Amino acid sequence: VSFDMDLKHVDVVSVPRDTYFYRKGYYDPGSHKINSVMLTDGPVGMAKAVSATLMDIPINYYAVIKYDGVKAVVDAMGGVPMDVKQDMNYKDPYDKPVPLVIDIKKGEQVLDGDHAVQFLRYRKGYREGDLGRVKAQQEFIKAAFKQALKKDFLKVAKKGIEVVDSDLDIKTVVALATKALGMESDDMTTYMMPNTPYDRAPWYVIADGPGI
Repeated sequence: VSFDMDLKHVDVVSVPRDTYFYRKGYYDPGSHKINSVMLTDGPVGMAKAVSATLMDIPINYYAVIKYDGVKAVVDAMGGVPMDVKQDMNYKDPYDKPVPLVIDIKKGEQVLDGDHAVQFLRYRKGYREGDLGRVKAQQEFIKAAFKQALKKDFLKVAKKGIEVVDSDLDIKTVVALATKALGMESDDMTTYMMPNTPYDRAPWYVIADGPGI
């Protein structure tokens, strides 16, 4: 996420979880998917991997939000209005810490915290697989941004910093949120990292770009 405080514009670039990222000393194919970096090197290592993948774009801060944090932030803004494009039904009785049950009907609705998490985790029914889920997540992010602007943006931002693991302190968050006051929903643009997906195992997504 990049926030231009002078132009009052936010740009969001999504990096697919299966993006190929070479890691010296790792031999399992799954270890060369960028999401695996988080497991071994934590958020700082993940930030470095994302920076390298995006041609060394600087990353000044990180934020890691878990499912309970998503629920808390969404509920703090009174839910997120969404036009869900398809029925979402999925069950995983072996998911931890509790079985995963996704049950969302197609149509316009306001997703509360629990259903927001279900929406974001759904991935089995998209024609493009995980890339389809990324696009749906981007639509959610834009809708959540629009909803937060309608509410008390500072209150939502403060709730956010309470429930994330981040090197942003509350003073910086308040300063950024204050700069965001007066923004409109159109002041956010989302992008997908240019990529070429492999159509065979291990299903890597290859970043496109000079020297990659």
